[in-house]
Parts: sequence; structure tokens; C-alpha cells
Amino acid sequence: MSDVKIPLVTFKKFFKELDDRDILTFEAYDKESQELLRKKLLPTYNPLMLEKAFRNGIEVLLKPESLSINHKYDTLEINVKSGVVNIPLDNELLDFLTEVEDKNFYYSVKLTNKDVKGKKAVYFGELIRIYTADYDFETAKLLLDNYKPVELLMYAIGYENTVEAIATRLPLLLPLFQYADKAIHTVLFTMPRFGKSRTARVLMGLTNSYLTTLPTPSKLIYDGAKNKYGLTYFYNTLFVDEFDKIQSSKRKEVFKDSYELLLTGMSDGIWMREVSSMANDFINIVGFCFMGNFRDKQIDAYNLNKYTANAREKLYQLLDDIVDPNPFVERITYIEFNYSETQAYKLLNYNENNMVQYLHAKVSRALIKLLQDEVRGKPVYKRPEDELEHHMNAVKAVMEALQIELDDDSVERLVKGDTTFMTVLNTEKELKEKTITEEDIVKTVKSDLESVIMNDEGVNEHEMQ
Repeated sequence: MSDVKIPLVTFKKFFKELDDRDILTFEAYDKESQELLRKKLLPTYNPLMLEKAFRNGIEVLLKPESLSINHKYDTLEINVKSGVVNIPLDNELLDFLTEVEDKNFYYSVKLTNKDVKGKKAVYFGELIRIYTADYDFETAKLLLDNYKPVELLMYAIGYENTVEAIATRLPLLLPLFQYADKAIHTVLFTMPRFGKSRTARVLMGLTNSYLTTLPTPSKLIYDGAKNKYGLTYFYNTLFVDEFDKIQSSKRKEVFKDSYELLLTGMSDGIWMREVSSMANDFINIVGFCFMGNFRDKQIDAYNLNKYTANAREKLYQLLDDIVDPNPFVERITYIEFNYSETQAYKLLNYNENNMVQYLHAKVSRALIKLLQDEVRGKPVYKRPEDELEHHMNAVKAVMEALQIELDDDSVERLVKGDTTFMTVLNTEKELKEKTITEEDIVKTVKSDLESVIMNDEGVNEHEMQ
């Protein structure tokens, strides 16, 4: 056990409107600070609160879904769920936006005016402050010298350092990483209350990621009507929730409309709009985690063969009547259909007062950034001859960075869909425990033999005297 203390924080969420990511980002651990944060953030999500803030001259805190330039007004348009807010795009702001790598900002704005077009309003305001993510690399490096990275990563998202917690979170963590200039994509189907969305929301406060349902082409890449780029322009990881509803008519059509765009982007990081679009194509490597539950009856039919088909075959069958599933399935690094009754609250890292403990957000961000850089720098272990071998290299790179010991055979079976992280990690755990037990037996026997020999020597020496 290391003497270096892990900086953990706890908090109680007093307002349901706040996400864990907001509380962790602004370190709003008490009721008073959460109430203030809630009042400032509500206009981001609620159009009525945005209008109220304008009328009362209240400073608001905006978490943008995307940004765009309004050349008519020479402003930066901040697109949030509740509407559009324009702020002056001066040289200082332009320099800031073009020089920083992290695009995950909160904008503090005081609304001063609005322009009404038909039934919709576009707000204008004065930029008060930009809140950027803080990183504590010094502490993160110190901790990495004394603890396993995967242990720290569990604490970062509020989970215990157990085999079950690690195994169930890895499908959600893999898409945070890039390897050999390509993204890592996963598909995860579980029982409800598995904690998929909860984990994604926490990671939104620690990484450049976003949680959404299956996005339309305009939300994914470019919305011509609003002249704004989509999610794949601003984020490096997308958690796509409710993928189990892919069989519903509405979701099915969205998936079909986005399919070709997804395939190109998932493979090469190139996001292209149709020829008629005014937007330029752009390059951004984006990892996807497609998440779904088994409760949806439309998925039940695909569970009948769960004991005979591997994970890749199940996903193929799920998509077969919607699109040609081959190119999509080939792009997915890891696929898991988890039928266990695992519930997230049983795996959380509680303290003695039953409050969930998190690694400090500044340290967590730095930790993840250091691990992401390490994975990017990993060598190509084996020259890939097909997509599966590339996936194997990628999984091996991430496992080595997290210091999770897996042999090549286990990695191959994981990627091919023949096993799960839970099965593999439990097997590794049992082997280690067996090895330790055998070593203890050998040590005990050796110690007993030495005692017998010493006693015999003592008796013989006494008799000789």
C-alpha cells in the first residue's frame, strides 16, 4: 500500500437539474454553491429560464452543444439546448478559440438584447468569463508512480477498484482512447441500472465527450438550417444512448440516414456532408460507444440464441434488417452483451458515510489525458492484416497503459466477441489467487522442513555432548 494519499472528494446532489459533471467541474460540493450553479445553468436547458434571464439581466452559464460564426453580426453563436446566444467575436476571443486544444468550455454571459425572427429569438450578450477545464498533472503523475492507472481511473468515475467494476466499465472507457490514428468504438447492451448513462455523464465533465441519443445527420455533422457544425466537430467521444431502440421506426430511419456518414467517420475520422451543403468536410477522430438495454421487447428476439452466437454475430443479426451490417460491425473494436444483473450502485466507491467518493476532477482530467497520450504513443505490436487485428492491437495498447495484464489469446477472444472482460478478468484473478495459494503452500512446506532439520540438528548436537 502506497503512502501517497489519493485526493478523493464527496458531495451530495441537492438539485436534480445538476449533473455530476457540473458539480465536479465547478467543485460545487455544498448546497449553497449548487443552488448558485443551478440558477446560472438552467437557462442552458430551459427556454423560459433563458428568457427570464434576459428580462432580468441575470448572468447565465452556457454549456454549448456547438459553436458557429455569425458573419452578419461578427459574433460567436453559442448553440445551447434552449436557444442561440451571440457574443462579440473580437480578436482576443478568436485567438483563444483557435489556440486551445480543449473545446469543452462553459461561457458566462450577461444577456443584453434579442432579435426576433418569426416565433424564434436570437439572444445577444456580453461575455463575462470563459470557464475552462483545470488539470493537475503534478498530482496525477505522482499518483501514477504509486498506483495502478486502472485503479485511479475507477476512482475518477466514482467506482471501487474491483474486478467487477473494472470489467463493467471498460467498454465505456475504451472509446476515450485513440490508437494508430484511429478511434476505438464499442457496443454495450446490458440490463437496466447498469450505470451506462451515469458513467457517461461523469466522463463529460472529465473528457471532451458528449451523451446523446442516435443523432440525425444534421446533429452529427452539420445543420444547414442553423449554419452550425455538429457533434463530431466538437467532441472526441460520443456516447450514443438507447441504441436498443434501433428497431423502432423513427430510430431506424435516423440510423439509415446517418449510416454512410457514420461508416466513413468511424473508419477514417473524415466527416462529410452531401454535395449541396455549404459546409466543408472536416477531420476529427471520434470514438463511439453505442449503449442499449435488454428490457426493450424489440431486442428480445435477438436474445434467443445468446448461448450459441458470439457478440459480433448478435450485433449483425440486430442490424441485418435495417442496413448491411458488415461494415459497421467490422469497425467496432469490442462488443458486449452483458446478461448479468449488475447494478451500478453496488459498485460505487462509498465512504463510511455512504457517500460516493471521486478522485478530484482536476487530477482525473490530467490522469486521463496522460493515459490517452500514452496509448497514442504505443507501438504497433503486430502488423495488422485485417480490421480485427488492428482492434487487437488497440485493445492491447489500452490494457498495457492501464496495467491490466491480458495475454494475446484473451485479447483475441475479446475482440472476436467470444468472451467478455468480466469472464477474462475473473479468470485472471482466479489464476493469480491459485498461484499465490500454491506459493504459500510451498513456503509453508519449506519452512516446516527447515524447522524439522534445525530441530534434528539440535537433538543430535545435544546427544553428542
